[in-house]
Parts: sequence; structure tokens; C-alpha cells
Amino acid sequence: MNTNKILVAGLIGGVFAFFFGWLVFGFLFPDLMKIPLEGFMKAEADMVMWAMIASNLLWGLLMAYIFVQWANISTWLAGAKAGATLGFLISAAYDFGFFAMTNMYTLNSMLIDIVVNTLFVGIIGAVIGWWLGRK
Repeated sequence: MNTNKILVAGLIGGVFAFFFGWLVFGFLFPDLMKIPLEGFMKAEADMVMWAMIASNLLWGLLMAYIFVQWANISTWLAGAKAGATLGFLISAAYDFGFFAMTNMYTLNSMLIDIVVNTLFVGIIGAVIGWWLGRK
């Protein structure tokens, strides 16, 4: 197994995901994360940052593991395609489940969340794919 390659690519992907997520969900689409349930979302000051960092690092490691061990991805384009596919399938699976069982989403907000996350994870995949293929 290419442990070092996976760890470095996962770290790069995770750090990128953290800052890119801050840009996308904090500045470009802040209302996307607003759930119309009182007390559901924590105030920004109450967020548990170590858990947010862990979440992003785990996303990076998941993608790096898949790219290196199973898919042999080493270009930004292949990474973008694989990332977008993963982003779509995972976000759609979760969002449709939440839509079915909770009041978290309207149909429109669910579809927007799926599109944004598909693009978001696709771009993270492009960064990881680029890193893995650099000379």
C-alpha cells in the first residue's frame, strides 16, 4: 500500500476542503446551511472546530485512498470526475434520506445542496488528482 502517498494526498485534500468549504459554505452560499429548525445549527462561535477539521481530513483521506488504491487516479480531470461522482452519490444518498425522514430540507433546498456538494467534492477531487499526478 502507498501509505505515505495516501496520507500526504489526504492531508492536502483535507486542508483544501476545510478552506474551500469555508469559502463555499461560509461566504458564497451561507444560506444553504441554514436549517429552518430552531436550535438545529450551532452558532458559529459554538462550532467544534477540531471536529470540523477531522471531518475534512477524513474526506481527504477517503478520496485519496480510493484514488490511489482502487482507481489509480493521477490527473486533475480524472480526480474531478471521480470526486463529482462521489460527491453526487454520497450527498444524494444522505439528502434524500434526510428529506424523507426530517423537516431539514425542502425539495428545492435538497436539490441545491446536492448540486453544490457535487461541485464542491469534484473540485476537491481535482486538487487531489492533480497532487497525485504531479512530477
